[in-house]
Amino acid sequence: MGNSRRAIILLLFFIGFFLFIPGSVCADEVEPSIAKTGYGIIEGYWQRTDGNYLIKVSDVQAKGQATAQYFNPRSIHVATAAISTEKELIKLFITFQDKGYEGSTYRLYYFAEKDALLGFYYQAPMDKTYEVVFLRKTQ
Repeated sequence: MGNSRRAIILLLFFIGFFLFIPGSVCADEVEPSIAKTGYGIIEGYWQRTDGNYLIKVSDVQAKGQATAQYFNPRSIHVATAAISTEKELIKLFITFQDKGYEGSTYRLYYFAEKDALLGFYYQAPMDKTYEVVFLRKTQ
């Protein structure tokens, strides 16, 4: 799939997500900009909306290093976790290296308005990409 087609699909996905997630967002509820909050805003537990998949993000550093743990529901080895900024959004990129997950990745973008991570899961063994949504899990 071409990059422009993937970008259009991603845009439509995000628009649909914000239209169908209940609740409205007021201006005073929107998180401050990335410059004010830093990458630390994505620390915590994130539950995928379509199953028992959980990401724990911790030890976030200003230069983009972070510790990520992934559970499905058992622990899956995370080879790398990096945080950066792309088009004014915080991006979390996770690479797996575990049996059945070799080369699989998450490319997730943080949307402060819904306190959600939206993006893609690339399932390398099947060469398939899925749109995914993670919501912050409160404990």
